[in-house]
Amino acid sequence: MFGKGQVNIFLHGWGGSTDSFFELAKHIPGKNILIDFPPFGKSQEPSTPFNIFDYANIVKTIIEKENIIPTNIISHSFGTRVAICVCNMYNINKLVITGGAGLKPHNALKRKIRQIKYKIIKFFNKNAQIGSKDYKFLSNVMKKTFVNIVNFDVSNLAKNINSRTLLVYGNKDKETPLYMAKKFNKLIKNSKLIVYKNCGHFAYLENFTQFLIDVKTFIKD
Repeated sequence: MFGKGQVNIFLHGWGGSTDSFFELAKHIPGKNILIDFPPFGKSQEPSTPFNIFDYANIVKTIIEKENIIPTNIISHSFGTRVAICVCNMYNINKLVITGGAGLKPHNALKRKIRQIKYKIIKFFNKNAQIGSKDYKFLSNVMKKTFVNIVNFDVSNLAKNINSRTLLVYGNKDKETPLYMAKKFNKLIKNSKLIVYKNCGHFAYLENFTQFLIDVKTFIKD
C-alpha cells in the first residue's frame, strides 16, 4: 500500500502476485493497494479449498479495515472474477478489466470430452498426472480450489455491475479470447471495450505505455 488520494485496488491473475501490477501502480496517482491472493506471492496456502467468494472476502476485509469506499479496481484474468464479486458487494467507483476471466468457454463440448477422458484415465491409473499446467503442480487443496474457480461462471454477477468499466483485451489472447471480451461488454451495462492489436493475455504488459495512458485517462475522466 502506498500513495495518497483516490484508492486503487489491484487484483492479479492466477499465479501472479503484487509484482504483477507493481510497475503500473507506481505510475497511477492515488493510494494504491496491491494484494497477494493465497497461495501466491507472500501469502500462505489456505488450509481448506477456497471458492471465488473466499477470495472476494479478502478484498472485503481490506476495504472495511481501511474504510476505502469509494474505490477503483484494476484486475487481470482471475482477478477479474474476484473484482466482479466485489462489485456485487460494494458500489465500486470504476472498474478496469484486462484479459478478464470468468465466462464459460465456447468449446464446452470439448471440455466435457476432456473431463470424461480424465475420469477414465484416473480410473485405471490414480497417479496419472494430466490436466492443464496450472493444475498439475498444485497441492490437493489448491487443485480443489482451482476447480471451484474455473467452474464458476460470473455472467449473472456481471449483469449487476453499475460501475463505469473499461475492458482491455489483446486480439491474440488465447486464454480469454475476444468473444469473452465482447460478452463482458454486453453484460456490463456501462462498459467500454478497447482491443490491443498483436497482444495476448498479458496485453497490459505487452502494450504497457498505452495501457497506462488508457487507465489514467479512464480513472481521471
